[in-house]
Amino acid sequence: CSGAVEGFPAGRYACSDLEAKAEVLGQCSTWSQVYRNALEDECGAGLRLASAEFSAGTHHSIRHGCNDVATLETMLVSQVDAARGADVELFWWSYKMPYGGAFRNAWSLKHLLYLLGVLPKPDEALFHCGDHVPPLGEPRDGSL
Repeated sequence: CSGAVEGFPAGRYACSDLEAKAEVLGQCSTWSQVYRNALEDECGAGLRLASAEFSAGTHHSIRHGCNDVATLETMLVSQVDAARGADVELFWWSYKMPYGGAFRNAWSLKHLLYLLGVLPKPDEALFHCGDHVPPLGEPRDGSL
């Protein structure tokens, strides 16, 4: 189900190819029912199932993964719809990821909801790179 900026062979679709993206994600949306059927065949009906480490990421490598909001939204909606259809709960990879760099758009739920216009502010870092945050008990004057 991988999408990549450059498309094939790094991914099954290019981020900008709407037709290929829809086709691939349509094929991949069967994952949740396949998951449910396999476990219920083994353990019986009525299982409470969840999928952990869920995100809107399209590729395991950030160098190749789609990072545009339209693709991330499509990935989110297609996975939520598939899981809902098979009664599989989803557990998001990370609610906040303020130091996640390029991974943040697809992996931080709070930041993605900001990009989609749901939340009023982004997933902001408490500190900036290079800021020194003294640990508890460190003298403020720098002496040890």
